[in-house]
Amino acid sequence: MDGLGVALERFAAMRPPEPPPSGGDDANKVWYLRRNRLFLEATEAGVVSSEHLFTMCEMARGTRVFDQGDTTRVVYVVKRGAVRIARETADGKDVTVALLGAGDFFGEETLFDDRPRTTVAVVMEDALLCTVKADDLFALLSRDPALALNVAKLLSGRLDDARATMEDLAYARVGDRIVHLYRKLAAEHGVAAAGGTRVDLRLTHADVASLVGSTRETVSVEIAKLVDAGRLGLDGRAVVVPPEDLS
Repeated sequence: MDGLGVALERFAAMRPPEPPPSGGDDANKVWYLRRNRLFLEATEAGVVSSEHLFTMCEMARGTRVFDQGDTTRVVYVVKRGAVRIARETADGKDVTVALLGAGDFFGEETLFDDRPRTTVAVVMEDALLCTVKADDLFALLSRDPALALNVAKLLSGRLDDARATMEDLAYARVGDRIVHLYRKLAAEHGVAAAGGTRVDLRLTHADVASLVGSTRETVSVEIAKLVDAGRLGLDGRAVVVPPEDLS
C-alpha cells in the first residue's frame, strides 16, 4: 500500500463506530477519550483517572480555535466535527496543512515548546473538542511511559504522512490528488447518497488547492474534468465520490 493509502486508512479509522452512551458529561468524556488515538494503548482505568484534566467544549463552524502567534499552552482532542490547520504566509495567503476529524488531536507542539504557535486552527464543521493544559498532559505523559510511547508513535506517524504527502505532490497529477483528497474526506465526513458518498464538508476551490498543492484556477478546471469523466459527482454544491473511488 502506498503512503497515501496508509494516510487514508488512518483518517478513516478516526470515526467512532457507535454513538456515545447516555448519561452525564463525565461518562461521555471517558467514552470519547477512550476512542481517541491519544489513548490508544491506555487502560480503561488510566483513562478514567485522567479524565478530570480534560474539559469538553462545543465550537461552531468558523470558530478560530487559536491564531498564529498565540501563546496559550493548550492541547485539543477532536471528539466530533472537523478542524482545519493552516499556516498564514508573509504575503497573507492561507495554506492548509491538515484537516482533522474525530479521534485526532492538535496543538501538541505546546507540550515541548513555549514559543508562539506557527499555525491557525479553524473549525470547519461544528465540533466537540476536549481541551487539556499542556503542562497537565506533559505531567501525565511523564507518569505513564506507555502513553508517552503512544504519543511518540503518533508523532512519528505524522512525519511519515508528511513524507508520503510530499511524494504525492511530487509525482501524482493534480486530478489524482483531488480524487485522493475527496476519498479521504468521504471516509470521515461522507454521507450515503445516490451515486456514491456525498462529502458534506464545505470546501472552496481555494481550500482544495491548499490541500493538494495547486492553484484555485487549476483545481476548478480539474474538478470539472473529473466530473465529466465520472470520477467525481456533484450534488448541488457538494461533491459525491463514486463507489469505485472508495474501494
